[in-house]
Amino acid sequence: MRDTPSPVRWGLVGLGWVAADFVVPAMVKSAGSQLAACLGSSPAKGQAFAARFGVARVHTDLEALMHDSDIDAVYIALPNALHHQAVLAAARGKKHVLCEKPFAIHVAQAREMVAACRDAGVVLRIAHQIRLDTAVGRAREIVRSGRLGRLAAISLERASGLGSRTAWREDVAQSGVIFDVGVHLLDLIQWVSGQHFAEVSAFTHPDRRHGAPDDTVTVLGRLDGECHAVARATREIGHAENNLIIAGAEATLITSALRFAPEHVVRLRDHSGTTEERFPASPAYALEVHAFEGELRGERSLLPDGEDSVQMVAVTRAVLQAIDERRSVTVPTMNESSPTIK
Repeated sequence: MRDTPSPVRWGLVGLGWVAADFVVPAMVKSAGSQLAACLGSSPAKGQAFAARFGVARVHTDLEALMHDSDIDAVYIALPNALHHQAVLAAARGKKHVLCEKPFAIHVAQAREMVAACRDAGVVLRIAHQIRLDTAVGRAREIVRSGRLGRLAAISLERASGLGSRTAWREDVAQSGVIFDVGVHLLDLIQWVSGQHFAEVSAFTHPDRRHGAPDDTVTVLGRLDGECHAVARATREIGHAENNLIIAGAEATLITSALRFAPEHVVRLRDHSGTTEERFPASPAYALEVHAFEGELRGERSLLPDGEDSVQMVAVTRAVLQAIDERRSVTVPTMNESSPTIK
């Protein structure tokens, strides 16, 4: 058991639409969470957010929030390039951390963030909430049982809306659908299959090489179990399927649309025919909040930890290198140094 009060007293760092529309409403509804403080891009934004959600205090300085004695944990939803400094500040303030994806932009930063939280003795988890969906979990259970036989191919697609971009989302170094959605898909392929990416190639539209954030990215990967994987994240398809297909030597698993649908279906096709299981769509953000609350009670959840996410940053960097160099790039294992993936 961790020595953390209940409810968890949250500090909110970054008050954009992901926080306002999804995560913070889930915190408000949870008996295990309390909104203690917030920090926005301006005092006015912080005050408006606090009034909307009943946040107790508004901070105007990151270090002050991280050293607020009435905060147990922080939810970090800043622009992607700012995750690094915020997580390090949380470690200095001895605050547990739920950090939005992408965890970090560079592998060296990710390693530093993990080490800082480990040395501070605080929990660090990354907000890959799609792992918590019941149908995705069932797919993983079936795959890990060996029922599909040797895995040959995985494909996964997910679409997101294309809205107006804030200034930081025009910065190709930290933005694009690769960071917004693609990292979810890369994480899910590894998590469901139990295999890691060994090699990747990729391309985007618009072409990131010309300095524009991508709205569609397609990744072709070879996993370390010799399974092939294709992931496509896009904001340019009006009616995407958003489904998952895992083909094995003995059977194939196919899900229905895993987004924008009230019910998720997991189908299994083998020599005897097709069977299916149905699940209501999971309240992913509520499950994410509850999972982190459980973490502070000493209950390990399905959310990835920092070590998991260092490896995911390495995969993402390899994808970006493959886009830039128009070639296949080897993904380094995280117990070896790499001069090319930073």
